[in-house]
Amino acid sequence: MTQHRRQSLGAALAISLAFIAIPASTAYAGPPAKGAKAAPAPTEAPTVSKTITIQPAGLAWGIDRKKLGEVYDKVIDEDYKPKYRKVQPGPEMQSLDAEVAEKKAEFRRSVTEFNGVATGYDSTPLRPEYTYLNKEALMVSDRGGKVRYFFFIQGKLWKIADVIKIGEKSKWGKAFVDAAALAAKAYGIEGRVREADAAAGRPYTEVDWKDSATHVRAVDWGNDQVAFIFEDNATAANIAALRPNKLQSQTVIDPRVKDAGRKDPSAPPPKDDKKPGAKK
Repeated sequence: MTQHRRQSLGAALAISLAFIAIPASTAYAGPPAKGAKAAPAPTEAPTVSKTITIQPAGLAWGIDRKKLGEVYDKVIDEDYKPKYRKVQPGPEMQSLDAEVAEKKAEFRRSVTEFNGVATGYDSTPLRPEYTYLNKEALMVSDRGGKVRYFFFIQGKLWKIADVIKIGEKSKWGKAFVDAAALAAKAYGIEGRVREADAAAGRPYTEVDWKDSATHVRAVDWGNDQVAFIFEDNATAANIAALRPNKLQSQTVIDPRVKDAGRKDPSAPPPKDDKKPGAKK
């Protein structure tokens, strides 16, 4: 990995309806009207004039799960600073220390390996983002309702998904079109709109952008949720080779239990207590 790609991903994309006015020209207007022919989408995501960034400091494409744990140890420490300012030395502080240690351990335990056994993620909008039996894994952070998913392939971080709530009180707006327009304003360029196309492996409408190192997609998950999904360009360009095993059914079954309940053909038949010719 080059030094440029290994650099920290920097500060967060922090945008707010309070100080961003969205020109009509930047707003994603939603799907075409019924019967109208949609304009063909550009072949590539537009390149942004500003670097695509994401927090916290220390995140970099290609780090392993151990390094990610160390990065989030610092994040959790920062989260608990206000509580430490209010607590006195003694049992209360010891209890807080234990709580912090558990939070750090909880993050490390959040690993899901996509090793052939079906997982609960198969029934979520995350399903298109991973495959089975290709050395892929996921970790999840839920800090005060802010949910972030980290995707690994061959032990290296290559994708991050932030789940954003939209609605009446959300700074991201009431609907997906608002969130997409805010991102377009922040990146300084209108994104490429790609409508949902199940045949192309894209079950949700998305708008995307890129820079030299990162590709980002704003994905309409529905149910008042938008996902901003960041991907390492180099890994994405090589993803077909990194996934030699094709997508599997959502009904992948653990081989240790797939034969449970199946009769053994070599087993003797059940004993018949009735004797032939017995009088009724």
